[in-house]
Amino acid sequence: MSGGVDGEVRVSTDGKGVPTVHGPDRVAVARGLGWVTARDRLFQLDLFRRRATGRLAEVFGPGLLAHDTAQRTLGIRIAAERALRDLPPGQRALVEAYTRGVNERLATLPDLPVEFAVTGGAPEPWHPGDCTAVALLLAQMLGGDGAEHRMRAVMEAALPAGVVSFLLPEQGPYDVGIDGRPAPPPQPPDPALLATLAGIARDTRPDPGAAPVVGADESPFGSNAWAVSGRRTADGRAVLANDMHLPLTAPPLLYRVSLRYPGHEVDGLVVPGVPAVIAGSTGRIAWGATRLTADNARLVPLGDDEPLTVRTERIEVRGGEPVEVRVQESRFGPVYGPALLGRPVALRWRPLEPGGLDLGLADLAEAGTAEEACDVANRAAGPPLNIVVADAHGRVAWTVTGSFPGAARLPRLVDPPGGLVVVANNLTPQHAAAAHVAANGFSACRARRIVTLLETGAPLAEADLAAVQLDTDAGFFAFYRDLVRAAAGDAGDTPPALRDALDAVEAWDGTAGAGARGLGLLILLRENLRESLFAALLQPCRALDPRFRYTWFDHELPLRALLRSEPAVVPAPYRTRARFVLGQLELSAAMLRVAAGPATAPARVADVTWGALNRTGARHPLSPLLPDLAAMLDLPDAALPGCAESVHAAHTGFGPAMRLVASPGRPGDAILHLPGGQSGDPRHPNYADQFDDWLRGRPAPLLPGEPRDDVVLAHLQEAR
Repeated sequence: MSGGVDGEVRVSTDGKGVPTVHGPDRVAVARGLGWVTARDRLFQLDLFRRRATGRLAEVFGPGLLAHDTAQRTLGIRIAAERALRDLPPGQRALVEAYTRGVNERLATLPDLPVEFAVTGGAPEPWHPGDCTAVALLLAQMLGGDGAEHRMRAVMEAALPAGVVSFLLPEQGPYDVGIDGRPAPPPQPPDPALLATLAGIARDTRPDPGAAPVVGADESPFGSNAWAVSGRRTADGRAVLANDMHLPLTAPPLLYRVSLRYPGHEVDGLVVPGVPAVIAGSTGRIAWGATRLTADNARLVPLGDDEPLTVRTERIEVRGGEPVEVRVQESRFGPVYGPALLGRPVALRWRPLEPGGLDLGLADLAEAGTAEEACDVANRAAGPPLNIVVADAHGRVAWTVTGSFPGAARLPRLVDPPGGLVVVANNLTPQHAAAAHVAANGFSACRARRIVTLLETGAPLAEADLAAVQLDTDAGFFAFYRDLVRAAAGDAGDTPPALRDALDAVEAWDGTAGAGARGLGLLILLRENLRESLFAALLQPCRALDPRFRYTWFDHELPLRALLRSEPAVVPAPYRTRARFVLGQLELSAAMLRVAAGPATAPARVADVTWGALNRTGARHPLSPLLPDLAAMLDLPDAALPGCAESVHAAHTGFGPAMRLVASPGRPGDAILHLPGGQSGDPRHPNYADQFDDWLRGRPAPLLPGEPRDDVVLAHLQEAR
């Protein structure tokens, strides 16, 4: 690298607040990236490092004490400092340059952002270890804490082996491979097993006041990513599409940047605090990422003679006395969470261990081909992700990145004959080919729908892929509509109280569009049917462990098998499937009336639209503390199309945190959506100016526009 951090760095900003950072090399550009991120997102930077290291109670009070205690128990700050020490020299140079840029902006601020007036005091200087702490936070958000291992251990202790394997299937009804080819259909369940389950459900009396058993939909992170090769485009170009599903916040979780240094033009998105473009495009490649349900956490039962060390963490609490937390450490990791089957457990989470985390994904911006990008991803030890790539040679690829104990070789697929790679948080035969990489994936419903939409036979271009990102087909729920129809036919006379609910089911148009009627009722019906059935079958698990939760993400196969089995699997007090389904429909309709709100709810459930229930809900972290200012702090509360099982994946406060469609070397044709704006200042014109394009799916350019100002960091003076 030439020039170092002392080379001149220039930051220009367009009318949307999108910065272009020019420098003599990528280290110098990292300095500019830190500077401009602090300019636009200083409070968010501070919040991310506090969230990572367990220091939120200092500014938000005792309500965040449980969160801080968990983070201190994990020892995120300790692991972040170790990861920083172990970074290769090139990555360390990026982190130090980024830190310098943040602190240069902090030292020259004319005024602190308004948020600090509420939380009190000025932010501390940025530290290089804050970058690795935020990277660990991302790994934590996108990874797991061993919950599925806790669940499986209890189930294996409480249930027959056949029941366990039935409820924890390795396949689902929509499975497809990374190349889009349908997987072999799963085997139907054993009729004798279903008969046994019918008896268990009939004879079980779950506690109606108990907490829900099913916790499988509680981790709100996902994404779609796919790429089509030159075989599927008119001019031989490869095109990438990526939409990351994350909490919708004000400002957005991601930040747009363009980076320019000799031989490189990089346009994409970063997470404030981490000097790495996580999705973007260059002249050579375009890349995107989705969450990988990594198999990198273990719960290790500890014996009575296990040697433990103890450290004490002091947590400052705004408006209260400091709290001291006593953390026990084993040779495997911290003692974490409740006991498992009567034994304390240590969490062995790979990112906390030496070599478990680095910033190697920053090198993706310098990869020249699909293979080189896969090599970069496989070397990196960052958050667990699927990486999808398109290169300037018209080729596409998929692989995974992260740190996986016991994985000898990470899987990849380069330039498949069908010209497609696609992944939507589902696990595939390609994932399964590498042991100890991934487990407990989500339904392949979105991936299957993407494949269907791309099989047009016509050449594809950016606009076609962008249209797929906006698809709101919700055919997943047709099964439940048909279940209601069959139950109504079998039940004979329909009680008048159910006529409104049945009308709502018939009014559904098959989509998750904002104007769709009936979808909210079908979603609630599925959740209530699922909870009633699984609570009955998993009662022995609750008896063994009162905190037991069923956290298997893709449980649609056993759920549908139970709902159409003969003999019928029906929980008490119901005696027939028809009465069970209609009883849960009536309950769901009552819940929907409450959810719609008494002030605005239509007189009939059949008139409740999905957009009335599903809202953007992008809130500023301070708006709960300042309700009188919430209208200024929060982004517009609008009807949000899409649902968890549509390509346009969304639910209130959650959805596409970005949409990118790009072909390498063709940035002028690329599309990027951001749900908000670049600035973190609610008074700034760039606070929410990209929100409407994002909400309505209007094409917006990836490339920045004409600059409105320039800053030369070498002299720290502004030239307008």
